[in-house]
Parts: sequence; structure tokens; C-alpha cells
Amino acid sequence: MRMSATVTPLDVESLIADSSKANLAALLADDVTWVEVDQRSQPQAPAVYRGRAAVLAMLEQAAARGITSEVVDGFSAGDRAALAVLCSYPGGGAQVRCNALLHVHDGKIVRWDGVQAWDE
Repeated sequence: MRMSATVTPLDVESLIADSSKANLAALLADDVTWVEVDQRSQPQAPAVYRGRAAVLAMLEQAAARGITSEVVDGFSAGDRAALAVLCSYPGGGAQVRCNALLHVHDGKIVRWDGVQAWDE
């Protein structure tokens, strides 16, 4: 008799309820790879952050500029998840929208592939 592997999905509901950096940090694998494509880092040369420390440093830089982030929608199915993230600049100015596909292992994000666009 063959046993099937149990997959721990990403807790998307916790991210929607609490989009804090601390909550996201708790869901990042130590060896996470975070890839972003946008107007500045186009598909041939995306922004890539390797490792939990590098991702957290990138998020901290955004927070230091006053940018807030909120997971507004998402779902998880097995070892994959998708998130819609809305970021706002201080004073209610420009917004950034990111849609990301995630690879998950043991409930932790091991890869983030995001495409983002922002108000100019």
C-alpha cells in the first residue's frame, strides 16, 4: 500500500487578516527566492532576492519609505498559492498592485513570482 505525502498549504487567510511584515516573515522559508517583474525590472532582468534575510531587508526598505502593504485576496491549493497585494505610499498617494504566484513547502513560501504595476 502506497502512502500519499501530506502537503501543508500556505495559510492565506492569516495573511489577509494580518498583512504585517512579521506575519509574512513567519511564512518565508529560509531559502526563499523572491522574484519581481515591473517597469524597472523587466522580464529579462527581474529583481531577485535570495534567502529570507535578503527578502526581509527589501521589505524593510519599503517600510522605511512609508510604504504599507496589504494582502487583499488569495488562495492556496496544495503546494501552490496566489496572492493579490496592494501597497500604498504615504499620504494616500500612489499605489502599487502586485499579483504573485507562490510555491509552498511545509506551509512556507519557497518561491515568490510577482508582477507589479504602480501609479505614476
